[in-house]
Amino acid sequence: MIRVAIANKQLRAGLVPAGLAKALLFTLATAIIYTAPVLSDIDGVLAVAQDSEKEDSKAPFKGKKVQTLGKKVYELITEANELADNKDEAGARRLIEKGKAFENLTPYEIAQLHNFSGFLYYNDGKYPQAKRDYETVLKQPDIPEGLRQQSLRILAQIMYVTEDYQNSIRYAQQYMDEAGEDPDMYSLIGTSYFQLDQLPKIIPPLERAIELAKERGVSTKENWWLLLRAAYWDKKDYRKVREILETLVVNWPKKDYWTQLSAIYYELKDEPKQLAAYEAAHDQGLLERSSELIQMAQLFMQAEVPYKGAKVLEKGLADGVVEKNVRSYRLLSQAWQMAQEDRKAIGPLNQAAALSDDGELYARLAQSYLNLSEYKNCIDASRKALDKGKLKATGNAWLIMGMCQFETKALNSAKASFQSAAKFEKTAKNARNWLKYVDNEQERVRQLQESLDVLRKAQAEAAANS
Repeated sequence: MIRVAIANKQLRAGLVPAGLAKALLFTLATAIIYTAPVLSDIDGVLAVAQDSEKEDSKAPFKGKKVQTLGKKVYELITEANELADNKDEAGARRLIEKGKAFENLTPYEIAQLHNFSGFLYYNDGKYPQAKRDYETVLKQPDIPEGLRQQSLRILAQIMYVTEDYQNSIRYAQQYMDEAGEDPDMYSLIGTSYFQLDQLPKIIPPLERAIELAKERGVSTKENWWLLLRAAYWDKKDYRKVREILETLVVNWPKKDYWTQLSAIYYELKDEPKQLAAYEAAHDQGLLERSSELIQMAQLFMQAEVPYKGAKVLEKGLADGVVEKNVRSYRLLSQAWQMAQEDRKAIGPLNQAAALSDDGELYARLAQSYLNLSEYKNCIDASRKALDKGKLKATGNAWLIMGMCQFETKALNSAKASFQSAAKFEKTAKNARNWLKYVDNEQERVRQLQESLDVLRKAQAEAAANS
């Protein structure tokens, strides 16, 4: 299992943005899986047994004769191969073990029997036994180059699987010393260094693997880039991490890579690209969780395009993806307000206020209604705010309610509200001014009423005398 201690340390230390850390931990926990070795040369072994005199052009020394299997060993391996092809690996193993006990075996026959045996054990997940067999192959003198190299390659993989990472590195390097450079072996070396928590040593072999693959026109592997990303992240080389993630999103456009790229742009203080990367993930339909859509909306709002943020949240709520809670509705309301869509902000703010444990959002709702000249709704929201309580500015709630009551000509109620607002230091002065204004208005209304009463009385008298 790949260890994630380094990423865990970074997360605990707060060095990794939350979204990036989670994705990093996930990808660092993905093991490289190597396929079991295939005994691809068994047919060739059987064929060359028929001609012991032909010169082997691949032999390490010119003029060396091809080594062959004796008839008895050849027939046994042929039968074992047929059993293995028919999925009877237990039967094949019994035959091979029987062959190992033959007397007077040549080194080449010993090598081929253990090569076959190692293949069977590896396929069965019995790595210690497979390791022992392939090591036996290597101990035989003058074995063919191809067989030796195959054994070195497989041993490198076995050592990795059994967590003997130093020997995995040793065998992989030995293989390349004899067979030439190989991208997969460089990858195995880099991965082994990762397992050993030697992250700086990951970089040279993985970069060489990528370089070789490109030179040979072979596709690079996703996991190579992931390991490099981990190594450069550990070095805090965020520009290299950015380059790697830009490669990942082009070749393997997964959500994690887009969101991590967005986080890296944030680290590099490139906010336009931070938004662009996250929006690319959204446009591809990769953002599927409530938290992701909320993050998308917040990025739009930070970039001063709140209308897009509001539309993301509105759709997410309608589709049932974004959680219908105080935070979501409040954010949607804020987005509409920033977009100067005050009336659209009312609905979600009302829903947020109803779900909230305090009256703060109702107080904000009352202010919105006041701005829209919806005075009755303003009075209702103000009362709910005061009833729920826990307000940061109780005096202001009383003040707003008084203003809306004044506009509806409920002067006595407005006066009572302003008197309550006057009890709070921050609103006292404003409330007292309003009280004076209410008194003046009440006096004006009284005088107007008196004038009307006099006029009506005069009209009535005139009508009676006519």
